[in-house]
Order: sequence, then structure tokens, then C-alpha cells
Amino acid sequence: MTALTPFHYRHGNSRLHVLDARFKIVLMVTFGLSLFHTSFSGLFSLTLLLGLLFLHTRIPIESVVVELRYFLVLLLVVFLLRLISTEGDPLVRTPWVTLSKQGLRDGALVCWRLLTVVLLGFLFISTTRISAIKISVQHLLAPVPLIPEKRMATMMGLIVRFIPVIFQKTHAISEAQKARCIESRKNPLYRLKSLVMPLMRGVFQDADKLAMAMVARCYDENQPVEIPSARKSDWQVLICGCLFCSILLFI
Repeated sequence: MTALTPFHYRHGNSRLHVLDARFKIVLMVTFGLSLFHTSFSGLFSLTLLLGLLFLHTRIPIESVVVELRYFLVLLLVVFLLRLISTEGDPLVRTPWVTLSKQGLRDGALVCWRLLTVVLLGFLFISTTRISAIKISVQHLLAPVPLIPEKRMATMMGLIVRFIPVIFQKTHAISEAQKARCIESRKNPLYRLKSLVMPLMRGVFQDADKLAMAMVARCYDENQPVEIPSARKSDWQVLICGCLFCSILLFI
């Protein structure tokens, strides 16, 4: 069975797939900033909107849960640490630790916000080609002084490209370790070393191959890039999204 690879482009013809990538970046940043300044009801509204967008793009929720399972485990750890460390009205009291109502509330909100940010990025990468991300970043950074927008766009494109590669290699190395019974060893440092070292070596090898391929094809970051013109419907989506974020701040 082929392993699921998080954070990669999924082909589709939804309205979000064809939306101008520049507007998607602006909306993603706007939503990300607004959710850290909104209340519980605003956060719920944004989560509901994200759910509708996932349904619209036909990305199965089950696959999202499976692909983000390790991040969900990390969120559980963050929630427990927040629950234990936050003082307030005692909810559960034991000789070793006291759980407070404020800790329960703050832990849930922090994890909820972090999960929403990750889902925003997941949705953006799943509906945007790497080439479109590169062109959009270059266009958005062009007016900013002292920033080499073409180089930054190339770096952003390579980073997005290597995210699924890292996950694929991690899965392959993990399966190889299981076959060699390395995961049965009790020393966690040895298991971590057996995973990290081959992973880093493989990633650097792929980076070298990519660099040589770019040189062989005479890649030049100063090559002219055609910026696609935004459509009227793209502007309508951008305006509606910004208005929605403004409403979130007052809910």
C-alpha cells in the first residue's frame, strides 16, 4: 500500500484550485493572523469555513487525519503540558498535580489555533502548484526593498517541494528499521540516530542531484516570469475573505 504523503499538491478543478495563488497567500496570512486575535466563536466560525473548503476541494477528512497523525500527537502533548502548568480554579486535585479549569480552556484554545494554522497551510499546498507558489512569492515580494524576491521565491519553491520528499524518506527508513528490528531496541537515542542520519544523508543527496540538474539545464533566477492576471472572480473571493476576517475580530 502506498504511504500517504502530507503537504503535496492534489489535482482538482475546484474554485480553490483555480484561484490566483497570490490571493491564496494573502488570504492564508490574513486568516492566520486573525485567528490569534479572535474569540471562541470566531475560531469556531473559521474552523467551520475550513471544513466547508475541505469538502469543496474533495480532500477526504480521513486522509487529513491520517497524514497529520504525528502532529495530532504533538498537539496532545502541548495540551497536557498546558493543562498541568496553568494555575487557576482546581478541576482535579491529586497529590502530584492539580488540573485547573483555566488550564483546560487555555490548552484547548492553543491546540485549536495551532491545528487551524496547520490546516490552512495543508489546504493551501494541497490546492496550489509549486510553480504558482514561486511566481506568486516573487510578485508579492517585488515591492519590498532590500529583499531578493527571485531568490526568495526559488527558496520557497524548493522548501515546499522537499516537504513531501522528507516525509517519504522518513516512512521508507522507518519501514526498513522495522524489517531490521531496530525499533525493538530499548535505547531511544540509537533509534533516533538510526532514523535521522540516513534521513539527512538522503535529503542532502537529493538536494545535490537537484542542484546539478538545475545547473545542467542552465537555470537562471533572473529569467523573465510571466505573471498571470487576476480575474474578477479572484478579486471577489479576496474581498469576501478579508471581510470575513474583519468580522471574526468583532465576534
